Amino acid sequence: MEEFGLVISVVYQFGTNAAFLLLCALGLIVILGMMNIINLAHGELMMMGAYTASLSYQAGLPFPVCVAVSFLVVGFVGAVFERLVVRRFYGRELSALVVTWGISLLLSQGTLMVFGPFLPSIPIPGGSLDVGAYSLSVYWLILIAVSIAVVVALAWLYNRTTFGLHARATMQDAAMARALGVNTGRIYMLTFSLGAGLAGFSGALLAPTASIMPFMGQQFVAPAFITVVVGGAANVIAGAVGSSVLLSLVRTPVGFYLGAFLGLVALLLAALIIIRLMPNGVSAALLRWSDRRAQSG
Repeated sequence: MEEFGLVISVVYQFGTNAAFLLLCALGLIVILGMMNIINLAHGELMMMGAYTASLSYQAGLPFPVCVAVSFLVVGFVGAVFERLVVRRFYGRELSALVVTWGISLLLSQGTLMVFGPFLPSIPIPGGSLDVGAYSLSVYWLILIAVSIAVVVALAWLYNRTTFGLHARATMQDAAMARALGVNTGRIYMLTFSLGAGLAGFSGALLAPTASIMPFMGQQFVAPAFITVVVGGAANVIAGAVGSSVLLSLVRTPVGFYLGAFLGLVALLLAALIIIRLMPNGVSAALLRWSDRRAQSG
């Protein structure tokens, strides 16, 4: 029984690490992968989601409703930023980088001025499951399931819907898509809004596990960028899933046996090695493997 509990605990830690990386990267993969915009305000959008969830929860709304409200509110804010600011910098990646950094400063400092240094925390829903000597958080099990469901929904959205077809066409050749009647401006706005909404959604989901404060988004930015960069741009969704799995396979055993800090160090080293071996990312390697299988078949 003790060995069974150990195996379940390691698998659980792997799932939580992978889910955390995916949730951190969700909004970023949409904006970077579909629009080629490096959104340095990603962490602050996650912070906005956590703040919206906390304020909604304190107002008496059930936590699942708070998460949905966070998605809608932050998605709307993202649409406003895209219309007023970001759309002026398409095709100018460095300028867009600076602009989104400025937005991040405005959001964090503005939140500090309006709400102060902290908001009330959200209790972690659920409870725990005991497996032998190990205790598993029910809420993290839910987050694992939610992260899988969101990835599946994104894959369906971009591969099975008219919006996804237009978005992929705009990403590949905006001028040609525009000539064929695609409203590329609307696609850009909806894509940025979706990415921002997903950041808010993830921030709300992770709010019960963190202190809710104006600069809380900084703890999510590094894992998000590492996951997206290791995943690559050939297929951002498959790349994010592949990179989160690979990085978690390294981080989980090291963190389990040697501690969380060394687990994080192992994750960073693994990211450097993967980028060195696969400079175009995990998604490009998966695409080449798929092509070879198709040719050999």
